[in-house]
Amino acid sequence: MKYFLFLLSFLFLFSCSSDTTGTTDNPTNLAAKDEMNISYGSHPQQKFDIYLPAGRSATTTKVYIYIHGGGWMGGDKSEINGGINLMKQTYFPKYAIVNMNYVLAQLGTNNYALPNQINDIQAVINFIKSKSAEYQVKPEFVLSGSSAGGHLAMYYAYTKNNPEVKAVVNIVGPADFNDPAFASSPASVLFQGMVNPNVIPSGTTALTYASPVSWITNSSVPTLSFYGQTDTTVPISQRDLLEAKLTQKNVPHETNTYNGDHIGWMSEPTTSWMLGKTKSFLNTHNP
Repeated sequence: MKYFLFLLSFLFLFSCSSDTTGTTDNPTNLAAKDEMNISYGSHPQQKFDIYLPAGRSATTTKVYIYIHGGGWMGGDKSEINGGINLMKQTYFPKYAIVNMNYVLAQLGTNNYALPNQINDIQAVINFIKSKSAEYQVKPEFVLSGSSAGGHLAMYYAYTKNNPEVKAVVNIVGPADFNDPAFASSPASVLFQGMVNPNVIPSGTTALTYASPVSWITNSSVPTLSFYGQTDTTVPISQRDLLEAKLTQKNVPHETNTYNGDHIGWMSEPTTSWMLGKTKSFLNTHNP
């Protein structure tokens, strides 16, 4: 009898000790944490930074992914380093922010923009999902990007129809390569060589296949866009073509125009205005 009571007491103490150890990982106690240059693949350019907010939770903390511009063949995630603190502290304090690189396209090689860079976005999403418990984030995503990154964000969202992607924030991204005002531009002409010809369906041109507007349906995700009134790289007609297709397909959307050129969104007060619009849009469409 004494042995039984001793054993029972020992088991009780052991179980209490185990419970106490487990409480040290209470998500509400988690501090903010930044992790830089995380590899999500074997290529040196397959890296991302992640900014995890304080008090995050696997049930409430969603993920905002930013995709840089640079004509699909250049650029780097560092382009928004100067605005990261503003995004973290003022506009998206409840999101985990991911700033990703992707393998840059190279003409005459197998490093195509499509579908390779779309596959890189998928790889980042898959990586974050696999680490969701460790990071304490919810695998629900907003895709955002500027210029080529805006194109890639839209293209992924409209072609993949991934239910885990809840919204797109497009900043001066090409939406329709068949636009006469854009089709003869250097970016559009070069881009035809950045699409793997083996993935283009018979009877479809590379420019049609690569255009986000070609893939918009009634079930496409809510889309927020920004275009520059004096942009000569991605002309304002791109705004109108995207707006028309989203309206035709009854996709929830908002399109904004700022008074500036292709990179005018990177200067104040336009940056804060744009981030405020984005916060408001996500509060409505991804609360």
